[in-house]
Amino acid sequence: MARYLRPPNTSLFVRNIADESRPEDLRREFGRYGPIVDVYIPLDFYTRRPRGFAYIQYPLFFQFMFVLFH
Repeated sequence: MARYLRPPNTSLFVRNIADESRPEDLRREFGRYGPIVDVYIPLDFYTRRPRGFAYIQYPLFFQFMFVLFH
């Protein structure tokens, strides 16, 4: 029952980012659509290089939906 009471997901999954991408770069580009809570770029366990995707978290659901449809 509790899973239905959770707030909607506000994380955006971004694929095919360059290895040279930094969180500051993504924050600058996606920050045009609203405030950003967090930018996470996962690293490969063995090589310590970015895995080619990122998660960008917005604080509110309507800002997240604005990014998806614009």
